[in-house]
Amino acid sequence: MSSPPRSLSVVVPCFDEELRIGSSLVRLYDFLTEMAMPEWEVLIVDDQSTDRTVAIVETWAAMHPQVRLAPAEHGKGKGAAVRTGVRLARFDAVLVVDADLAGDLAAVPHMCERLAVADAVIGSRLLPGSVVEPARSPARRAAALVFRTAVRVLTTLRVSDPQCGFKLFRREVVQPHIAKMHTNGYAYEIELLLRLGNAGATVEEFPVTWREGRDSKVRVVRDGLGMLTEVWSARRHAGQAG
Repeated sequence: MSSPPRSLSVVVPCFDEELRIGSSLVRLYDFLTEMAMPEWEVLIVDDQSTDRTVAIVETWAAMHPQVRLAPAEHGKGKGAAVRTGVRLARFDAVLVVDADLAGDLAAVPHMCERLAVADAVIGSRLLPGSVVEPARSPARRAAALVFRTAVRVLTTLRVSDPQCGFKLFRREVVQPHIAKMHTNGYAYEIELLLRLGNAGATVEEFPVTWREGRDSKVRVVRDGLGMLTEVWSARRHAGQAG
């Protein structure tokens, strides 16, 4: 058994988030300050934004040394941005969250405690005890079900909600695997979790409260079809792990 982490890196992939990145940074900064983790940082990774996202984060970073801005490297897409941020993380635990902070940060201390016995603790919107407010539309629920079914049919991954944007990792465990990843899009999580599983890492799920805005960038049909293609690609790349 290991000890819970005493330092935390928070990775936030961003693309055109000028309308909410400022408020998200306020929430993160206040929460992490109150959490009283001895050391922490926030890594905002820009995925080639075309709006004022970079300017807003640069202003924050100039006034708050715990906040860093980095451009996504080696590709475009959420996977490329997360890969960049996790590789740059400096502290014991690495939390990956969406820019809208849909996952309730109140779960973070409890997830950190679980890292004493796990290598990764991933949020789930489907476990008993989870809360989703407001309820997702029938179309989004159907698309998510199709995607989860495809993951189960096409891969060996057996987690309830692989694409929940709220995941915590031990840095020394996740960095070697994420450095080998090829998937740049939304299905990057599938490749990463498969690689961790292939390496024998311990992955736990944790119920989260999820409050998703109505302006989510995911488009059910367009992105759903692309994700299915990415699942197959992620499986192929993860099979080359090691």
